[in-house]
Amino acid sequence: MSRRAHLPASLAALLLLGMAAAGASPAQIVLEGRVLDDESEIPLAGARVYLLNRYSKLVKHTVTDDSGHFRFDGADRGWYRLEVSAVGYRRMVGPPLWWTVDHEYTEFQIRLTPHAVLLAPVEIVALSPISRSPIFENLDFRRTRGFGIQISRREIEERNPARLTDMLLEIPGVYSSRTGSGARGRQLSMGRSLFGPGGGSCPVQIFLDGMLATRDRPGGDIQVDDLVSPLDVEAVEVFRGLSSVPPEFLTPEARCGVIAIWTRRSLP
Repeated sequence: MSRRAHLPASLAALLLLGMAAAGASPAQIVLEGRVLDDESEIPLAGARVYLLNRYSKLVKHTVTDDSGHFRFDGADRGWYRLEVSAVGYRRMVGPPLWWTVDHEYTEFQIRLTPHAVLLAPVEIVALSPISRSPIFENLDFRRTRGFGIQISRREIEERNPARLTDMLLEIPGVYSSRTGSGARGRQLSMGRSLFGPGGGSCPVQIFLDGMLATRDRPGGDIQVDDLVSPLDVEAVEVFRGLSSVPPEFLTPEARCGVIAIWTRRSLP
């Protein structure tokens, strides 16, 4: 005996309910069918089909194959409803129907109506490369061109010196002489500016964050340790002779040597 079920026209999907009793036990049924696009009638693969009881509790669920086919085996006879969903389609929920082995339905099809899903606007922002500090770029340029000797922040942190001159005096050709009392009374000289046992006859030129800090009056020499603490230094450049001094640090006394100190606050 075959029979076709008619559902209320209010459902967006056309549902032809059926079951095959062949091979089933007297108390169990087999439910199978296909899910199609209601407009194109193309089978919908990957649609989710849920078998619910009369209280809308899930009994079984499955997913349609490439031909839109699905199948539930071994369901007990009783009241059931089907719920079907697929991406890009309206969800279909059928009414409760009585399923029994006393009848055989010839076909079981579910047609889903396409449903456009509105997505939030997508804003594409072009990302520019992170700009590097011009100070770092200039430091790299001078280092790769062989201008002077550099002390990096990493080296300072590894050594953790009490005074910056402790690290400067480790550079060959850099010397110090006492100009006063206390730990900060060190006057730095370069080997090429020494003209006698008394020390350097012309002062080393000191730049702090690109600005010349050396005073041009007699007795006005600047001590490095009075200018800055090692904790505040990002990098130090030492140019021991006129041939190694880059143009940006050239002064009338550059022949005596140049020390350029870059503090951490100088970075953007």
